[in-house]
Amino acid sequence: MLKYLLVVLARDATSFCHYEAGGRRRGGADLIPLDRLEAAVLFALKNNLKVNFLYPGRRLGRAYDKLVESVDHVKIAPFAARSSHPGAILVVESSAVPGAADLAGLRGENFILRLRRADLPLLAAALKRLLPRAKRVNVVLADVAGCGEAEYAEYRRQLEKIMPEVLKLSARPDPPELNVLTDRPALGRMNNCEAGLAHLTVGPNGRLYLCPAFFYADPRQSLGEIGGEIAIGNRRLLELKYAPICRICDAYQCRRCVFLNRALTLELNTPSAEQCRLAHVEREASRLYLGRLRESGAGEGLADIPEIAYQDPFDAAVEKKMSIADFKKL
Repeated sequence: MLKYLLVVLARDATSFCHYEAGGRRRGGADLIPLDRLEAAVLFALKNNLKVNFLYPGRRLGRAYDKLVESVDHVKIAPFAARSSHPGAILVVESSAVPGAADLAGLRGENFILRLRRADLPLLAAALKRLLPRAKRVNVVLADVAGCGEAEYAEYRRQLEKIMPEVLKLSARPDPPELNVLTDRPALGRMNNCEAGLAHLTVGPNGRLYLCPAFFYADPRQSLGEIGGEIAIGNRRLLELKYAPICRICDAYQCRRCVFLNRALTLELNTPSAEQCRLAHVEREASRLYLGRLRESGAGEGLADIPEIAYQDPFDAAVEKKMSIADFKKL
């Protein structure tokens, strides 16, 4: 059941996830046509959907602003455009983490930190700047493909390095959330992205997509027009019950990105080894964080995270000697 729409207002709108947004074409940027934006807003209003608007780093004009403000919404904007969009979720690139002067005066913000593999050694330092100013920080590793043992080890080191800061801030009346550490202890089931199930995307061309990544990968992968029949082929493959590896996994904080699934394994419902290994680095770090939280006398009401002997749920399936037929029965 759809809960919200993502509307990409311009081709150069900020990316908030794994994909890379396209820049300006020759002759200027591609803005979503006003009539298509109006159709998206009306669709949201008729179906009681919230809208997440993805902004570029510039103003779009009064006509766009008026349509945006006519519907229940959230703005997602690049950090550099923060003054134009008060209250927006701010996207920070790991190559340009703001300094103290730029963060001065901010409090209770929602940040998305798009992290590059090359910047992994800077993760803890970046989070130490953002967390005291944050209500929530979501870390997204943008370039997942090609991660190896060195990256997993560095990611593990950085999460352990930031843990004392998160524990210190947990004593505040309004402690910030950090998706890769504090989400898993609070979850009792999968809390995935659910592209195509809980949300759809309206691209800057005004057409529907599973998520923005599919538009940027190939605009021809459209699901149809707003208000028309939504053509999702093999929709069941988006559902958890048809994802056999994910079904036996309890890294509940994993986003289970169907775009990365298809890009790296050619299957919508099958994650890559890189995705699973990174999710399990987060799971183990969350388990350690929960233990330290309880040592400090906090963490009441949070479920245990059992220690496991594998770093990839596929390894557990292989150890159980599960056949393809066994997977199909799940």
